[in-house]
Amino acid sequence: MEVERPDYDAAWKEFITVFFREFVQLMLSDLDEMIDWTQPPQFLDNELRKLARESETGKLLTDRLVKVWLKNGDPRGVLLHFEAQSQYQSALEERVFTYYARLWLELRMDIASIVILGDSNPRWHPRRYVRELAGTRLDFRFRTIKLLDLDEAFLSREAEKGNPAALMLLAFRRAIGAANDVQARFEARKQLISLMWEHGYNVDDRAQLLRLMEWVLMLPDTLERQVEEFIEEYKREMDTPFVSRLERQAIQKGIAEGFAEGRAEGLRNALSLVLSRRFGEETAAEAQPALERLTTADTLQQLLDLALTALDSQTVIDALQQAASEQSAD
Repeated sequence: MEVERPDYDAAWKEFITVFFREFVQLMLSDLDEMIDWTQPPQFLDNELRKLARESETGKLLTDRLVKVWLKNGDPRGVLLHFEAQSQYQSALEERVFTYYARLWLELRMDIASIVILGDSNPRWHPRRYVRELAGTRLDFRFRTIKLLDLDEAFLSREAEKGNPAALMLLAFRRAIGAANDVQARFEARKQLISLMWEHGYNVDDRAQLLRLMEWVLMLPDTLERQVEEFIEEYKREMDTPFVSRLERQAIQKGIAEGFAEGRAEGLRNALSLVLSRRFGEETAAEAQPALERLTTADTLQQLLDLALTALDSQTVIDALQQAASEQSAD
């Protein structure tokens, strides 16, 4: 059975975004102790896009730049630059340094560079970039997290405690070992879904995990349908809602029908449902005032597409509020 090759690098970026705090707590415990989590982290996509346009090192498809504040009270905050790399790249060290230098020159803030290595080469451990000439020496060192080096028993224990980052790291590990084995990916999906349900994950985390696992442990349609049947059985037993693949397809079908018939109310309901399932009830409630002001099916369709693909809830909320304001102005 043939199946499309998963885009692991993009999946890593999504994972870091969705489970940022859980990932930091799990893999960067010293940094976790320093961060003031009462101030929400800020994902600075615009700054990275600006650097990417000016850089010769390529697009920053797998990078995340996050501003956090530390407990030391410094009001400026610090930057965490994450790079995910799923295959060997000879110039990785230079690229990490280049973006560190560009970020420093552009923003003049303290920066921590963290590279996640999701490749299958156990001998590749890039950690530093060195240049030296006539008594001048640059020795740039960055932090790496090598997926193959992680203790799977530790990840399993943490996943059983309810840490979604640990469960997803298990999924990424299984994907490496099952790169050419569809049946192994199928069994891994079922095992991780069972673990998720049996250890008290909340509704929102389950929805995100199922979406990410579908991406990372990709299967052909015949096995995807079997996974869906496996999930539906759990749903019947546990009476727990989430947005599964089949449900997303049904939503999209309903959207298309609603758009064709001009039913803005149906589109609003679908958008509210997607926000609730992807980002939680609080986000859906926050979006409701702007959503109720929108009456144009075309605008609602565009926002619905955004809600199904956006990396964070704030992107959708901002777009909703802007669209509502523009409609009011008209």
